[in-house]
Amino acid sequence: MKFSYRATLVDRQTGRLRNTTTTIDTDTWLDRIADPAHQLYGNALEMVQKNLAPYARDEEVDNFSAMYFRTYEGWREFNVVLVFEYAMYMWAEYKAGRISSMVWAAVLSVAWQAGARGMMACVVLSAEDVRQMFLAADRHTLLDHSSSEDEDMNELYESLPETFTVYRGVSTGIDHFEDGFSWTRDVNEPLRFAKLNCQSKKEIPGFITATIRKEAVLGLFAFEGEVVVDPAVPKSNVRKEFLRGNELRKFHKQFDVQANTQDLLQNWAFR
Repeated sequence: MKFSYRATLVDRQTGRLRNTTTTIDTDTWLDRIADPAHQLYGNALEMVQKNLAPYARDEEVDNFSAMYFRTYEGWREFNVVLVFEYAMYMWAEYKAGRISSMVWAAVLSVAWQAGARGMMACVVLSAEDVRQMFLAADRHTLLDHSSSEDEDMNELYESLPETFTVYRGVSTGIDHFEDGFSWTRDVNEPLRFAKLNCQSKKEIPGFITATIRKEAVLGLFAFEGEVVVDPAVPKSNVRKEFLRGNELRKFHKQFDVQANTQDLLQNWAFR
């Protein structure tokens, strides 16, 4: 299976940016990360084969998830794209019948929110690809490994009413306003994401409120109160608001494009 990912590279010496798109074949991914010519992978092959592969089965799924999260923390500092590449490799493994829906759920629970913006900010995926990834994941495992010490996502899911309100921060620079996957239960979160989604002085931050049915919930995450919403299930009471007038002028006056896009940049030297 082939997939592509996008990244913005920063030359540490010149400070110049370069957008890149790389296509990878999951069938040859292990060979790729073993090749010393690809210096950005470091000891990734050893981590995959010795630290992760031995636990990639149902009876070890908790240990696998814990190990994968520790591996993610290291990869996040070294090369966060490894998290997404590994997730796509494991998605191909799932589709080939070599790992279970429980193990795939553990992988997805980490990869979905990895990095500064999450998986869809890096890997080029269609809406149907994402739907299938969540539908394939064992729901209990996904929710269990998306919980926090303070909030149990399985308990939350069971307590959800048949319809409830979700919120989403957007900008005029994106074209999937109400059809996006990432929403939140926290009314304060979209205000921050609306500003983060502005990548130029021309874009205007906005806020969307919608009512969804419980059946539309593909996933829940304790972090940021995220609700992953199936865009194929119709929403109701959709309301969109964008900054205007004095508020918009004040925002643009204070808006720093470089600072706002910094969390999307991978601080790698060019090879």
